[in-house]
Amino acid sequence: MLERVINALTVGIDVNGYSIYAQRIVKGRFREEQNMELHYGNRVQGSYLLYAKVFHGRPPEYSPWLELFNINENLCVDGIEVSYFDSQFEDRILQIFSEDLGPGTKMFVEYCDDLETKNQLEIGFPVVLSRLGNKMFKCGFTWFKDWYFPEGYLEGNQKLQGEKPLNGEARNRHLQMITDEIVGFTQRPVLPDPNHEYNRRALARTSEILSILEDSI
Repeated sequence: MLERVINALTVGIDVNGYSIYAQRIVKGRFREEQNMELHYGNRVQGSYLLYAKVFHGRPPEYSPWLELFNINENLCVDGIEVSYFDSQFEDRILQIFSEDLGPGTKMFVEYCDDLETKNQLEIGFPVVLSRLGNKMFKCGFTWFKDWYFPEGYLEGNQKLQGEKPLNGEARNRHLQMITDEIVGFTQRPVLPDPNHEYNRRALARTSEILSILEDSI
């Protein structure tokens, strides 16, 4: 399922003149697991982007999953320092991996250095109104878990888990749960301070997401 995107990354995927490519692809803890570094630029003068762990699945017991972590937040693009978050690289990586993840599969994305997402989730915004959760929702993930407190010592840092629905019935159930959560949140007697930049951005997503949900259920 994920072999296609990994094969594409070994060659390189174009992003507006830059290439995202995989290096140091090695076997993981299990025969179905692969670890790799993603870089951007070119193979002569590339820069580290993030680390990806891919589990190809073990049917019928286990579905495939993907984890993105150790993200390099500060990137140099055309001589200008930009943030990975909300960049063309983040959007492309989420897109290419999510396209190859089928029903019932999971994606885990570390957010400990993503201050906007971290702030929004800590305050209690519904996941799909957060910066990262909104992107994952638009990539087809409908069930979420916020790993805000790792439960052991191997899980790594804070991460957001997104899961794709198994079927249409599960999708409608997930979307209704998201709708109820957002409506309940907006009906709170006191909402987060809209003058704070991160709060303002999350609140601004409310109408758009509710409109998407209304058309989707």
